[in-house]
Amino acid sequence: MDNAYTSFDVHGNRIDGPSQFAGTQNNYFSADSTSPPPPGTWTTVERADPLAFGVHRPRQQEGQRLLHPYVTRDIDIRMRPLITRLRRTGGFLVLTGDSTAGKTRCAFEAMRAELTGCRVWAPPRTANLRPIAGLDFPLTEGWVLWLDDVEDYIRDDGLEPALLSGLVDQRVVVLATLRDEQVDRFQRRSSSQATPEAPYSSLTNLGARVLNMAEQIRLDRMWSRTELNRAEELGDPGLEEALRHRGDYGIAEYLGAGPALLDEMNRACRASGNPRGHAYVRAAVDLHRAGLLEIPFAAIEELHLTYLKKIPGSRPEPAAEAFTWATRIHYGATGMINPVGVDSVAWRPFDYLVEHFDRDEQSVHPDTWAIVCRYVQHDFHLYLVGSLAATFGEGDVAESIWRPLADAGNADALFRLALLQSRQENSTESEDLLRRAADLGHEDAPYGLGLLLREQGRLQECEVQWQRAAIEGNAEAAYGLSKILHEQGRIVEAETWLRAAAEDSHVEALYTLGVLLAKRRQYRESERWLWLAVHQRVDEAEELLETVIRLREVARDIEDLRNEARKGDWEAAFALAEILIALDDLKEAEHWLNQAAYAGHPESTLRYGIILSVVHENHEGGEPWLRRAANAGSTEATYWLGLNLGMQKRGRESLQLITLAARAGHPAAAEHLRNLPEP
Repeated sequence: MDNAYTSFDVHGNRIDGPSQFAGTQNNYFSADSTSPPPPGTWTTVERADPLAFGVHRPRQQEGQRLLHPYVTRDIDIRMRPLITRLRRTGGFLVLTGDSTAGKTRCAFEAMRAELTGCRVWAPPRTANLRPIAGLDFPLTEGWVLWLDDVEDYIRDDGLEPALLSGLVDQRVVVLATLRDEQVDRFQRRSSSQATPEAPYSSLTNLGARVLNMAEQIRLDRMWSRTELNRAEELGDPGLEEALRHRGDYGIAEYLGAGPALLDEMNRACRASGNPRGHAYVRAAVDLHRAGLLEIPFAAIEELHLTYLKKIPGSRPEPAAEAFTWATRIHYGATGMINPVGVDSVAWRPFDYLVEHFDRDEQSVHPDTWAIVCRYVQHDFHLYLVGSLAATFGEGDVAESIWRPLADAGNADALFRLALLQSRQENSTESEDLLRRAADLGHEDAPYGLGLLLREQGRLQECEVQWQRAAIEGNAEAAYGLSKILHEQGRIVEAETWLRAAAEDSHVEALYTLGVLLAKRRQYRESERWLWLAVHQRVDEAEELLETVIRLREVARDIEDLRNEARKGDWEAAFALAEILIALDDLKEAEHWLNQAAYAGHPESTLRYGIILSVVHENHEGGEPWLRRAANAGSTEATYWLGLNLGMQKRGRESLQLITLAARAGHPAAAEHLRNLPEP
């Protein structure tokens, strides 16, 4: 493709008149996006500029400082010791939360407080991160990789598990932020949601695997009462204003001017407002949502006409005025559209506005996709644009993007195109595309092919494909394979693959393995897997875990009681039998009741007689034990002996004994007599 990121002169023919530039929210630190700078040239944490690292410039009034003093957040007490530990060991920490919840500021202040003396690099979002694996990070110094909005870096040539593992081995601290909707997107890959039409995309799978390696901490959008008190104590005018006027919004939201900017953008489409500026912002938002992360202004200008036509009766202001309105700093905080880098070649909409349209699930205008495709540089980026189009329900657009890539041998495009064909019930072409993708090494294609084969009843072929995928580490395939093998009675093989899926943190495998081990009374191991399932928010696992813990404690008690019973403690034998009956282990329970009954233990004599009479329907065998207990003065035994004799057709004796028990106050015996028919 042609290079789309060429310079666009906003003072040239397209936009007339002077334009105003004021500040930047995002700044990146490598002129060459294809290779990282040597670690020794990375900036020190002490010299890191918070605005350049993505901290939102707060809304300001004249005379106020650039950033408000940092208000300690409740999660700092958890996060900062963790960062201190990661400094020694290396590791990956992701701070999650809503847009403008204060994630970036919170992470930046923690870095500045706990990683003093370290060197840090914040790569451009388009950077190829693979070369980092070949860099040498001396252990005598500390190193930090800063990834604000980490979803922009998760790709084959960006942040992926092998690279992340290598960085951790070299004790690099990877600090990242991630919006909540992206967390949901990456965690939405359980097998219960996988279908033959759409198992899950390779990018989602990659994101899930990366996120699984992270320590995650969530920052709430709304501040706690403790946090609000801390803000009040600082006495900062800007914070005091936010406390007074925040309304239903979080403090960080108000300080970042997000709600005010959204309201101003919506009001701008009036005839007397800034309709062209509004159209510029809407165009930038949709271009970003369609996958153009760094947007040439030429693309914004081209698409904005579509939105301008939708504003009835508008009298658009001049282009220069609209551009100035859309890009100027509002409320001293941020522009609606902000320059990327220092040369203003590319632009990004304010992320609060993007999140608003994402949250409302508003569609992207159909004209957006063709424009985005013209400005995309790389095949992988183009593939992602197709994925976003599919997400927005634009299947035809996605197919038009993926088809040329698939013909050129792009495995990702082949895989996603196969899913589209499957959804259209074109199973023959879908199978062919999946086989081609698998032959090219696409890690999810064998699993998707197995799903298709299973739906067609071709279980033997499905097994081959899922085994192939499972060997390559696909947890979904390993779990699916375990189910097929279990249905065929191949229990040992099934458990092997079930464990493989659980070890890869497959949610259903964790729970299923926990249940399996609990049924075998391997409570301690069951407890381990159920703990992990609870951590993955499996609701059923929490209740089962409590039961398993109790059973493990009971098992310990059982062993103690068993040892005492072996020594001739018949009270212990009886207590042991009662627990075993509750656990449905009637065979061992009978053994101990028999031993205790022969030794003359009264409760055991009664219980053994009841089991023989009721459970085994051996009325003659149970009679002597019940009679022995009744003769010892047990009203309960008298009642049960009466029932036993009744089953032996010895009615007169039965009635006498039950009447005797009723006169002694046995409630069931009295109820029995009341229910007898009148003579």
